[in-house]
Amino acid sequence: MTKKILFILLSVVIAFTGCKEPVETFDPNTSAPVVTFAYDDMTADLNKADNLPVVAVVQSQIGLKSVTMKIETNGEVIDYKTVTDFFNNKSYSLAEKLNFSADYQNFIVEAVDKLDRKTTAKLPLNIVEVKEAPSVVFEPAEIFYDELVGGVMPVTKFTATSEAGLKNLVMYLVSESGQVQYGFPIDFTEEEKSYTFEQLINYKEGDKGFKVKVTDIYDQVRIETLPVKYLTPAPPTVTAARDTIYADKDETKPVVLKLESLRGIKEVKIFRIEKDQETLVSTLNYPDKPQTLNINPSVTFTNATSKIKFVVTDHVDKTTEAFVTAIVNMQYAANLSIGSHILANGLEAYPDVYALLSLNDLKTYSVDYALQSDENSANVDLKFYVFGGAAVLRMYSIDGGSGTKSNEFKGSGGKSVIDMAVQNKTRLLKLTDFDFDNATAESIKQDIPASNIVSNNINPFNVGDVLAFKTADTSTAGGDRIGIMKILSNEQVIAINPTARIIRVAIKFPKQ
Repeated sequence: MTKKILFILLSVVIAFTGCKEPVETFDPNTSAPVVTFAYDDMTADLNKADNLPVVAVVQSQIGLKSVTMKIETNGEVIDYKTVTDFFNNKSYSLAEKLNFSADYQNFIVEAVDKLDRKTTAKLPLNIVEVKEAPSVVFEPAEIFYDELVGGVMPVTKFTATSEAGLKNLVMYLVSESGQVQYGFPIDFTEEEKSYTFEQLINYKEGDKGFKVKVTDIYDQVRIETLPVKYLTPAPPTVTAARDTIYADKDETKPVVLKLESLRGIKEVKIFRIEKDQETLVSTLNYPDKPQTLNINPSVTFTNATSKIKFVVTDHVDKTTEAFVTAIVNMQYAANLSIGSHILANGLEAYPDVYALLSLNDLKTYSVDYALQSDENSANVDLKFYVFGGAAVLRMYSIDGGSGTKSNEFKGSGGKSVIDMAVQNKTRLLKLTDFDFDNATAESIKQDIPASNIVSNNINPFNVGDVLAFKTADTSTAGGDRIGIMKILSNEQVIAINPTARIIRVAIKFPKQ
């Protein structure tokens, strides 16, 4: 029994001994871990967003226990990362994307194998620190030029510098109207650190600055502008004693002018304008550079003259143009008010404004005036009427009876235009694209055929329209005279009555 128990116990011990894992053994004669970096040293540029990662391979013949990575700065060693779990403990590859700093000096790898043997390797780090953006310095810092003082324009000079190296430079001339590129862009192929520009630029009136845009090799940009202050006196001033000259055909009359110029007047040219043609009448020269002149040059006015033009030039060739309107061999009204039929006999708020127009006097009259005598009735040629709530503007001759609304132009005694002894048969025509402002006695006669002016009404007309008229034989203005009228404005004068209106007109009426 005792032998049997001992046998069983021995069998159990043997069984337990046979199940124990074998102890791992390492050959101490194997090599320690080896750390191999991809490069001998590494340059990292803090001016770039992307730098290469630190790459290394760690190998061990008996297997790695740990790999520890550290960063050495100029004052301390920073723990970066430790790896203890390996897919293959005999070879480990690392590729670390570092957030580089200016004080980094070395990247350290410590490899420990399963015999606790440690290998340390360092990768020197060369850090390119952040470079300042390029700079542009102008000398002088501002260009100032006064035409009255004159002299030599200052030279434009600047120096562009870059710690990193220059890549490109572009210059612009800045004026009131915008900016334009000056010269050609400059590309630097040797990463030059400095570039100096020095050139005489003849700035002129309206120039505001000289702009430089410089780019370094890291695409950092600096833009600087040299302020330019170019002072120029105002061009000459021309003041006419009268803005309109009235003359007979081929009459020679003086035109009184006052001329002023800070730089001195050099020349005055006088032109006669006839339709679209300018004819040089005379040239006046002033070598003594007077700053103020009062002149009254004589000009001959023809039947085709619409304006006299003066071109005044100072001694730096700045010019001023001025015009004087010519009314030659014509009656002229620049701004005449005519009332609608509601004002046929006047309106207290608008004295001397009536609905009947006299082409002889270029003024308006009341119905009461026209009814006083045959001579008075012969002295009115047109009547202004406004129709309905839409306030349609119409111009009628005096004749035509109720067909031209004569019965609605009433006097104080109940009588109307229809009762006038003389009813002038003025005729009308609305013109198309007719240049009223430059019309002359000659152009009115040549460009408006009398045979086309046959209507006793214009219905409708509007502001801006030009109407031609031809007088009747019975008119005090004389028969078969042709003139033109431009509608300048239209105003309602009684709030509750849209037909109560006043128009302003300009009239040109060549003499016979």
